[in-house]
Amino acid sequence: MVLLYGQYPARTCRLTTAHVIHDENGVALRLNRTPLRLPPPLDGHLVLQLVDIANDHQHTVMSNDLNAPWLFPTQRPGKALGSKQLSRRLRKIGLPAEAGRCAALLDLCTQMPPAVLQRLLGISPTAAERWAAGAVRSAYAAEVARRSDS
Repeated sequence: MVLLYGQYPARTCRLTTAHVIHDENGVALRLNRTPLRLPPPLDGHLVLQLVDIANDHQHTVMSNDLNAPWLFPTQRPGKALGSKQLSRRLRKIGLPAEAGRCAALLDLCTQMPPAVLQRLLGISPTAAERWAAGAVRSAYAAEVARRSDS
């Protein structure tokens, strides 16, 4: 979620199985109002495995906002994975969370308008506009660099 949809590690860690929608159209994740259809292999394999693990009786939640098991549980019942733990795990496999999150948001801004990003990801209108402006500047810089190489 951090590297694909530019979510903060803390927000990713707060996801529960109630955020996952599995229907005849596939698997979607509700980060905000509009669910996001997940691409393979996240859709049918990885996210559904997380749901199965979270629903396991050993990871039952004692209480959270949605009264549902955490999508990223720990070995301690009722406790979600912490954002520092998630960031550490990502860094350990060579994926710094903040850089990955920024790259994901810049990439998403090249694919859709800021208003759509806001609805899908739950970011503020101001943040969506800033990311979109950053994506335009990055694309322009890349184009100038390509031209100077030729």
